[in-house]
Amino acid sequence: MGSNGNNEITIAGYALTGTIDSLKSTGISYDQILAKRGIKKIKDNSRYSVDVRVALHEEAYSIFGDDALFAFGFANTLKFIRLDEQAWGVRDPRNNTVKELKRYMVDVCRSMGDSAKQALNVYEGRYGGKITYKSSGIFIYRYATGTCLRHIAFSLGMLECFLTSLRKYWSYEIFLQRSLCKEGKQWAEFVWKIKFKRINSKISIGEIKAIRRLEVEQNFLKVVLKETRSQRNKIERLSYQLGKFLPPQIHDSMVRGDYEAKIQTRRKKLTIFFSDIVNFTLTTEGLQPEDLTKYLNEYFSEMTNIAIEYGATIDKYIGDSLMLFFGDPDSKGEREDARACVMMALKMRVRMHDLQHKWRNEGFSSPFQIRIGINTGYCNVGNFGSDQRLTYTIIGGEVNIAQRLESSADADGIQMSYETYAHCQDLVRVKERETIKMKGINRPVKILTVHGGNGKTYFKTQNIDENNPLAQEGSDSRMEDRLTLLEKRVNHLIKKLAEK
Repeated sequence: MGSNGNNEITIAGYALTGTIDSLKSTGISYDQILAKRGIKKIKDNSRYSVDVRVALHEEAYSIFGDDALFAFGFANTLKFIRLDEQAWGVRDPRNNTVKELKRYMVDVCRSMGDSAKQALNVYEGRYGGKITYKSSGIFIYRYATGTCLRHIAFSLGMLECFLTSLRKYWSYEIFLQRSLCKEGKQWAEFVWKIKFKRINSKISIGEIKAIRRLEVEQNFLKVVLKETRSQRNKIERLSYQLGKFLPPQIHDSMVRGDYEAKIQTRRKKLTIFFSDIVNFTLTTEGLQPEDLTKYLNEYFSEMTNIAIEYGATIDKYIGDSLMLFFGDPDSKGEREDARACVMMALKMRVRMHDLQHKWRNEGFSSPFQIRIGINTGYCNVGNFGSDQRLTYTIIGGEVNIAQRLESSADADGIQMSYETYAHCQDLVRVKERETIKMKGINRPVKILTVHGGNGKTYFKTQNIDENNPLAQEGSDSRMEDRLTLLEKRVNHLIKKLAEK
């Protein structure tokens, strides 16, 4: 009798396929709904719990509301009428007499009622339809089927599909009698009052049906498009927010669909950058938490802007430290990547000098000083982690070298390995420091310190007049460099006097 041993009401598969087809048209996934109930595919000649229908309708209702269910009910009824006009159809009205209206409404009640009973395979009195004529073109229509009250729009769409033919001779209004509606386990009964008024349309019943079908489809399409735009805006906002947690290059690749989120790594030659704040704990001891947050955010924001400007891949923020690299996922070649990293570091140092001056004026007596380490070498780069969570990063001994160079640099200092310096010898003046050996690294690491400090960045350029040491005044801050400069200035003066 349409129920299993647990008195669960079942519904025929063919009564679900129309809803599934409608869900497909909206892009809503129904597979998971079926899978939760152990169903791989709906078969027309099989029976399923009414809860499956309720779940399918709820999916559409939760996203698109009543308009979706109304369109589903209208379309499903139209489909089944076309498949079997004799079983599901209602003869078109022949005139605008009340007698013909009563006849038509009885047929509507029979068709909808029989469809509910047949789909549920339950023929007890609760299910089906009952029509009562009151007076002056007013009917009370009761309809019960396997559903829930909040999904009334589906049944209303069915009713509208049947009533469309009447629009040739009658206009009508449908009022829900909410206080008379009932709901039980796996069933609901709707009660409508329908008021008819005589008209005489000049267009044919066939044209009326086509127009009404188009109206329903267009109304639903508007709802779908509105929701699509809403979802697109949500996705764009989400994408913007996610972009703050991902390197811009990776984020852009994901948006384009070029990036595959799976565990995969590759070996590439990269230039790695580390920076941190010197004596961070001591520097911040006297700061209030609000001020510390303000200065840290400003520091990271300024450094990040410069990093993005030079095309760095932002790996991570580690406390007060910043880890970047060049060469993946985008690369301009080993040499250009190294040069970009060095130029970025120099600009960061200049910007830090500006920030230090600004912060002192704001009352920060001992503003942050950073130190920087740069190294070029082969690393493993890509997605590390698990199927549940991935991190795009780099690992390897060369990363450790960059971090070691940073930790041993002076305040406001930049240290780099010779592998990096080899690509930018024409850009910066350096001083060689003691070569070190590191655990896990087979070669001795040759360290070079970039000249200049306290915000002064000096580049080697072809525009400097080597014969005029005055043009190089202030180019170095160390004592030995100052002595050399003084010697050049004296020699220059002697030369000028001799010429006279």
